[in-house]
Amino acid sequence: MTLLTIKIAPSSLAAVLKAIAPLVPSHQIELYEPAPIPPMDDGLDELAKKVVDAIRPKSTQPMRRDALRTLARGHDTFFHQRGEPDAALRNAMGAISKALRSVFGHDQAIRRLAIPRKTFWDDGSYQGTVYEVTPLGERVFELLKAEGSI
Repeated sequence: MTLLTIKIAPSSLAAVLKAIAPLVPSHQIELYEPAPIPPMDDGLDELAKKVVDAIRPKSTQPMRRDALRTLARGHDTFFHQRGEPDAALRNAMGAISKALRSVFGHDQAIRRLAIPRKTFWDDGSYQGTVYEVTPLGERVFELLKAEGSI
């Protein structure tokens, strides 16, 4: 016997049951109420607070603040930099990644906040890198914005 679970709007239930009645014996049909999803404490807020403490830009770190703002909006090196390299941004990203080692303990920890994805032209040549913000990154940037750090 195959178990099939489908989600149906309550207003459509009668029509669905009528439609499948010739194909499925009524004793094989069971209706369930949706179970409420329990709140999950996945530790994301606590981890985000640790990350914020590690990367919060000081007043003497304007490039870090700019890099965090750039990263928070999902930076695209081709569209935002017009295909030109930005050494200052690269260095600031490196400094942020280095600061994140105190929380995550490995190189390229910046990937916990945003995942870089290289993009290519149709001919296969490199176009740029798009940074896709992770759920942890979204929470970190929300906290940094709320406190006025970025």
